[in-house]
Amino acid sequence: MVILHVDLNSYFATIEQQQNPKLRGKPVGIVKDIGRACIIAASKEAKKQGIKTGSSIFDARYLCPGLVLVKADFDKYLHYTKCFYRLVRSFTPEVHLFSLDEAFLNATDSLSIYGSAENLAGKIQERIYKEMGSWVTASIGIAKNYMLAKLAGEYAPKGGYYRIRDRDLDRILATCKPRDVCGIGPRIAEKLLNTGISNLLQIRALPASLMKQRFGPFWGPELQRIAHGRDSHLLSLLDGNEQMKGVGRTITGVRLCDSEEEIRSTIRNLTEEATGKIREMDMAGRHLAIFLQGEEQVWYRHRTLGYYVRHPDEVFGLLYNGFYKSWRRAFPVIRFGVRVDQLKPMRELSACWLPSW
Repeated sequence: MVILHVDLNSYFATIEQQQNPKLRGKPVGIVKDIGRACIIAASKEAKKQGIKTGSSIFDARYLCPGLVLVKADFDKYLHYTKCFYRLVRSFTPEVHLFSLDEAFLNATDSLSIYGSAENLAGKIQERIYKEMGSWVTASIGIAKNYMLAKLAGEYAPKGGYYRIRDRDLDRILATCKPRDVCGIGPRIAEKLLNTGISNLLQIRALPASLMKQRFGPFWGPELQRIAHGRDSHLLSLLDGNEQMKGVGRTITGVRLCDSEEEIRSTIRNLTEEATGKIREMDMAGRHLAIFLQGEEQVWYRHRTLGYYVRHPDEVFGLLYNGFYKSWRRAFPVIRFGVRVDQLKPMRELSACWLPSW
């Protein structure tokens, strides 16, 4: 398998610089509104001055007196995201839009056209330059799975690409902190640090029994998989032939959401979409999963049922009432995902005694 992770650099600020040439080369900070106290995005130039997402205006001005503040225009960013999605979809149909400014491409079946993953990455860069603008750049990571492709993107230069091969794996993992992996939050990272683990490769030295004892039945084996360069469970949900394995739906918002009503509505809508696809395929599933992601934290729950489900009301009840409502919401959410796995054709299942379902 060959996966590409395409990440548009300093997205919100770069789009503003693309549309307004007077901002190019200058440190730019994006704020939700003029008068707000927090930077929600920073340009490449501002990042070099130490300004990060979440920096206060006071601190940002101290680090960079020449910082230019620009009010966010989310309609503009969404327009560019749609352009970006159409662009990457033209190279391969198997695309997973992971956020407004990043996407995973499964290029395994497309390499016969482009010759190599490196050639494909170069073609994508050319199209971004031509269709999104000369100031817009992307870092592209190439690897054999989603997790490693995302890590490879961190090593790629702006407007370039980097590939992690098997011979490079241990060297790369030895330089990666646990927080570099999508899905590992601050609490797990702190627990690893207290165990003496500061990079991913060191996890391999810990016995499986100790990992399970200290990190539990999910995170113990999960961390060991990651330490051997295999996909994290969160990213592995992107993979697979949904006709055989499962159907998932995700969405990334343009802002952090802390509204119970909006969160409930979003989970419901994603459930409707996923179960609609399952019914269209005339299948049902018995493994349910939900994940919610904040700025730097992820909450995830899953369960295998003793029976098969596909009705939206039933699936939503299990996901929302069974999983979500038992969580003490610890952070506002920007990314939502639901999934139904272990699908089976309805013709192989006993008929339901509720005809309307």
